Amino acid sequence: MKKKLLSISLSSIIGASVLFSTFSSSAVFANEVLDQKIEKKRDEISALQQQEEEMKALVGKLDAKVEETNAKIKASEKDVAKTKDEAKALEEKIAEVKKKIEARYKMLEKRARSIQQSGNGVTTYIDVLLGAESFGDFVDRTVTLAKIVDADKSILEQQKEDIKTLEDSEAKLNEKLDKIKKELKEIEGLKEELTYQINDQKSMLATTKQQQNSANADLVDLENQKSIWLDKEKEKQQKAEAQKQIAKETTENNESSSEKSNESKATATTSTTTTASVKEEKAATPTTPVSKQGVGAIETAITVGSSIVGNSPYKWGGGRTSADIKNRLFDCSAFVHWAYASAGVNLGWSTSELVNNGRAVSASEMKRGDLVFFDTYKTNGHVGIYLGNGTFLNDNSSHGVSIDSMNNTYWKGAFKGVVRRVVE
Repeated sequence: MKKKLLSISLSSIIGASVLFSTFSSSAVFANEVLDQKIEKKRDEISALQQQEEEMKALVGKLDAKVEETNAKIKASEKDVAKTKDEAKALEEKIAEVKKKIEARYKMLEKRARSIQQSGNGVTTYIDVLLGAESFGDFVDRTVTLAKIVDADKSILEQQKEDIKTLEDSEAKLNEKLDKIKKELKEIEGLKEELTYQINDQKSMLATTKQQQNSANADLVDLENQKSIWLDKEKEKQQKAEAQKQIAKETTENNESSSEKSNESKATATTSTTTTASVKEEKAATPTTPVSKQGVGAIETAITVGSSIVGNSPYKWGGGRTSADIKNRLFDCSAFVHWAYASAGVNLGWSTSELVNNGRAVSASEMKRGDLVFFDTYKTNGHVGIYLGNGTFLNDNSSHGVSIDSMNNTYWKGAFKGVVRRVVE
């Protein structure tokens, strides 16, 4: 009976020891997992805070650039207004010169008609001289005729000068009008550039704030999970300790060392099992699928991307969750990644990754399917897929997914010749 009782006591101790050891090993592992998640989330928040500081610095630069652009617009508008006033003054001057020319034409026409009615002009002048009643009258008539001839000559000279003035004024007016058109075009370009800058700024700030709020909420949730887990784990350990204490009290002192040995072996066995399980989990790493290559992949990517032109609003940092992809919410780099991923080509998620994908080619050699980069809020801050004929497919903060011209004032200024060929 004593031997049986001893066996039962020994089994109870071993069972309690194994249970406690299992609790300890799994608890440590679970605690480490939670701590790692919390630490990772804190690192993420720290990175977002640093990103926010960088964004603020960038916003400061953008604000300065916005002010500079506004100043240029105001200066250009002032120049245009001045040019319009000058053009108006020229138009008035031209109208006045035209009136003078018209009046002289009528005078010359009337005089010519009078001479024609009275016969040959030279004969008429001779008749006037021969009709003099005395030598004094002859001299007077000669002087009068000379004055008339000089007056006609003066009128003709003045007419020639006014006609030249008219032609010069009209040429000057046309030049000023061309200048106005050019300045207005430059203003439109500046306004467009300003629109892109403001939209980028709003998108960046809004998205960074959302990411921070989301990360903070996740951290609070993880910390709550750990607090609940610690309470439950403490309760488990207290129960295990109680069971162990009861088992110890029912045994003889000479079996104590044997029980401790069994407890140590059970702990080692559990620890070994746990370590093997972790190694098996780490070994299960998915492999990256092989990407398709060739013209077919390029056309598939372009077709997929073009299918949402005009129907996909821009979202800074978008396109990286299943919800965003389902709702077609991308930023520029995620859009390019998604379009090519649809064709089986795996590219980077950010412009800094994409600019290192494939191989570099010169702007003069770029062809359909190449990635083109633009210096927007930073160097190579925007990316699109070149379509050919000076156009490219992209997702931008002003129009969402769209097809734009590289000769557009904004894009032409932002393109610095960076091109990457990702599919041969």
